[in-house]
Amino acid sequence: MIAYSNNHVPNEDDPMALFDKIYDKPWTRLGPYIVGMSVGWILFKTDCKRLLLFLVYGLYGSKLSPVFSAAYSSLSHTAWAIGLAWIVIACSTGYGGYVTKILSSSLLYPFSRVTYCAYLVHPIVIRIFTMKMEAPVHLGIELVIVLYIGHLVMSYLVSFVISLLFEAPIVSLLRIISPTKRKTKINN
Repeated sequence: MIAYSNNHVPNEDDPMALFDKIYDKPWTRLGPYIVGMSVGWILFKTDCKRLLLFLVYGLYGSKLSPVFSAAYSSLSHTAWAIGLAWIVIACSTGYGGYVTKILSSSLLYPFSRVTYCAYLVHPIVIRIFTMKMEAPVHLGIELVIVLYIGHLVMSYLVSFVISLLFEAPIVSLLRIISPTKRKTKINN
């Protein structure tokens, strides 16, 4: 309803259109949240023994009607969450193949500790960089790559600092307050 009443048409020219009404409100994120909770429940109840298959659909270079635009705006994030859920379930149940090997790599472990924080910080970093620019930027592929890498590196650096200041002390405190034994599995 929000996308339809604001005539929102998703496109690659302005992916942040109606950011304040569609993207960052918690009630527009209910679908992905429910998908994540469902995947957690499925993995808990089935002890990682079942595989669900879902598809992520995409949109490229097509003209959308207002109703389909609203449907796409409201369902695309849920479809993305379903796609990620499929990857989690596939990797957890042993059907992930090389994706499991890549995602389980010890090289990615340091990034895994700050990835969610980087996700939260990234739009702020982009806005700060954008607001500090003195002139409009005419994007070419080289500039896009430089800006992307710069935003990515800065987001992870800020996330690392935030993690050291807030997350690490709280996690350490929680481990001291309530130590738990690690669950071990015996493979047959």
